[in-house]
Amino acid sequence: MRIIWFLLIFPLLAHGQKVTVKGVAPLSIGKEIQLRVFDDPISGTERVLVKQLVDVDGSFELELMPPIGAVQYAFLQVGTDCADFFIERGNNLELSFVPPKEDPNKPKAFNERQFFIPKITGGTGKALNDQLTAFNDSLDVFLESIYPILKLRKSPKLVAERVQVFEKMVIQQHKRSHPFVADYVTFSIASIEQTFLTDRDRLFSKYLKEREPQFNNPAYVDFLLQFFEGTVHRLAVVDRYEEVKKALAGREAFAEIERILIEEEPRLKSSAIGRMILIDGMNGLFGQRDFEDEQLIAALDQFGGLSSNAFLGNAARNIARKHKLLKSGTEVPPLAFAALDGSDKMLSDLYGTYIFLELTDATNVYSNRETNVIPNLKEEFDFIRFVTLCVGNSERDVQQLKNKMGIDWTLGSIPMTSAALEDFQIKSLPLFFIIDPDGKFYAAPAKDPTKGAQQELMALKEKLRAKNKQRVGR
Repeated sequence: MRIIWFLLIFPLLAHGQKVTVKGVAPLSIGKEIQLRVFDDPISGTERVLVKQLVDVDGSFELELMPPIGAVQYAFLQVGTDCADFFIERGNNLELSFVPPKEDPNKPKAFNERQFFIPKITGGTGKALNDQLTAFNDSLDVFLESIYPILKLRKSPKLVAERVQVFEKMVIQQHKRSHPFVADYVTFSIASIEQTFLTDRDRLFSKYLKEREPQFNNPAYVDFLLQFFEGTVHRLAVVDRYEEVKKALAGREAFAEIERILIEEEPRLKSSAIGRMILIDGMNGLFGQRDFEDEQLIAALDQFGGLSSNAFLGNAARNIARKHKLLKSGTEVPPLAFAALDGSDKMLSDLYGTYIFLELTDATNVYSNRETNVIPNLKEEFDFIRFVTLCVGNSERDVQQLKNKMGIDWTLGSIPMTSAALEDFQIKSLPLFFIIDPDGKFYAAPAKDPTKGAQQELMALKEKLRAKNKQRVGR
């Protein structure tokens, strides 16, 4: 009988843990709206939990099961517009998604996203978001008030007194707030103290010692990473360079470096915190000639595959993946784009020859300068296929670019929701890549047309010419 009762009630309990985010987006009718979360607190890798088209009346309703039970940072995205907030299982949210009007007096430039504050209108998750917004407003006012003191180089003691008064005030204000908000307040103040005051032993004892990690709390993560900033770099590059280099060449690289790290910094003996700091620190070692990227990738991949902690495992795997993606000799990620005639294309359809890929913003004058050089490169290097893809631009913007630049090479566009923004690490534009005939990166990223692309392509041309000469007579 108990088993039957459990089977009957479990679906109801599970349903109650879902979150519904609904609202209106009157300026985005017919467009896709996505709800995204971070996969881990270090790499910034995002995951789309749910998406749909905004209805004809401008409404949307997204139902989802958050990946964790705790409060989690999330955001909605429509095109380039985003609104961020916090969600929690079992607590729904209603909001108005109306982006601010563009300022015609401001120059238009590429932004991966344009964040604005949503108007939370209802739902059981409203109180949580209102509390966080209220604290953030108080924090902004406080930081503005102490700025003149810092500018005049007043003593740390005076700053400490002001911080202490502010701390007492906001703790009193939020003593009945959501537990997540209380922790958010605590670690936001911790970051202020860490910035202006330097007693590390006191800071550690007050905020980190014998406290459970809160990797879902941005204020906690910011404080933690700032507190141990540079620890792994000093260990690997200065204090115990030979040992770390030897460890990276071994079979248990991550575990061995973790052991060395704890010896140097006993505060990191808590495995979860120590491993988070080590993952973040190893991310900063990529690209240094002292360490081989392949060994760092292997160490992170191995740990990521074994870790039972979702935050740590995801962080290790995501950072390893990031550094594997944009590397000479690796496969180019799939890249879908829309041609000007409206047809869907794949970059892989063009493989078989060398490709010079430009990812650009059609409306940005600085990006346009680079595109304007491509006709000269195209004339000089006829063995290269040139491809220009506009990121987040409308069909009209792309057509205007074509007319203005006289583009007679492959031209298309990709939306801001494209996986390419992550796969190609698009944080700013323009970006350039050279792809070999087999669909592998030859140069990632490549030189800009105005800053060395001609020399880079000339070197490639000479390399191919020498290779062809070697074949003669064989």
